[in-house]
Amino acid sequence: MKQRKPKNAQNSTNNKFSATAELKAGEKFLTNYNRHLIKKLTKLHKSSTNVLEFGAGLGTLAALWELETGIQPHCLEIDPNLQSIIERRGFHCYESLDSVKKKFDLIYSSNVLEHIEDDQLALKQINSKLNEGGALIIYVPAFQILYSDLDENSGHYRRYAKHDLINKLESAGFDICDVSYMDCIGFFAWLYIKLRHYVPKKSAESSMKSYDRFIFPLSGFLDELGFKYIFGKNLLVYARKSKSDRDF
Repeated sequence: MKQRKPKNAQNSTNNKFSATAELKAGEKFLTNYNRHLIKKLTKLHKSSTNVLEFGAGLGTLAALWELETGIQPHCLEIDPNLQSIIERRGFHCYESLDSVKKKFDLIYSSNVLEHIEDDQLALKQINSKLNEGGALIIYVPAFQILYSDLDENSGHYRRYAKHDLINKLESAGFDICDVSYMDCIGFFAWLYIKLRHYVPKKSAESSMKSYDRFIFPLSGFLDELGFKYIFGKNLLVYARKSKSDRDF
């Protein structure tokens, strides 16, 4: 399963905005965003005690999941440096799906699938790691029209159209339970990023803080008024393993 590396991770080690630095900045300055996402995820699926985060990064969402539910998820992360960070935080971390020898009731993934070239294969492999009736929650960038230099530099192969993601999930053996957009204001922010060919630097931390504190709460409010059914910067999909494909 080939995963695309961010361009900045392939450049000099002197690059000030490496992939790890980006994750750390997101953890530090996007606290409202991360907490809101976890509340959305746990609201969709509350009952599981046997949980895996696919593509856990630093373990930011895993820590919030544990705080929100009292359940400590297992993690999967292919980057050895990030694996070490996750394990130091007290989470069990798998290095690949092939190394996962058990099945889970729930697998969730945030901003990971777009980094994988053969995302259809990845979804099939994820399906095989779910128990009968198990659930998958996927959170990904939406609208290919927004694909920008920032997507390219972040290692994204694509952004997702709703119908394409649904088709891929159904082809991988899932039944779709719920689909919605998230962050309607973020749609326009990303469009601005595309049109301006903007790539963040360390100075972007102040922008992240302002967005998290002022703009995103308004975006979340508008989402709940109904914009989540129309458009947004991201897609959130809740699906279950099809009974007919339980051994997919």
